[in-house]
Order: sequence, then C-alpha cells, then structure tokens
Amino acid sequence: MGMGMGMGMGGPGVMWLFFILFWVLLIAGVVTVIRWLFRDNAESPLEILQRRYAKGEIDQQTYTHMRRELLGDDR
Repeated sequence: MGMGMGMGMGGPGVMWLFFILFWVLLIAGVVTVIRWLFRDNAESPLEILQRRYAKGEIDQQTYTHMRRELLGDDR
C-alpha cells in the first residue's frame, strides 16, 4: 500500500475535526469581542442610589428607604 490520500497523520477525519474546531473557536471569539464592545455600561439602580448618597444628594433615611424598596426588604 502506498501513501495515498488520508494515510498520514490520522487521515482526513482528524483534519475535519481541526477544521471544525478552528471555525467554532473563531466564531466564538468574534461573538465574545462583539458582546464585549457592545456591553451595557449603565449603572444599576442600586449603584445610582449609592452614588447619590455618597455625593450627599439624599439623606440616610431616604437612602435606607429606597434601598429597602430596591432590594425588596420589607422590614
């Protein structure tokens, strides 16, 4: 038997596996970069509340009340 198509390095099956793996990784990388570029940088309501309290825009009583409302804490 001579060295024909598919006789070396595991045959064509292994090449197809690497070919598919390459494309899956490439597509996953592109999707990850796109999601990273277009991620939502908006602050959460709790972060906004904490920032307003830290700046002195609201007092402690208002902060505590609004925080409980946001977190669903009915104490």
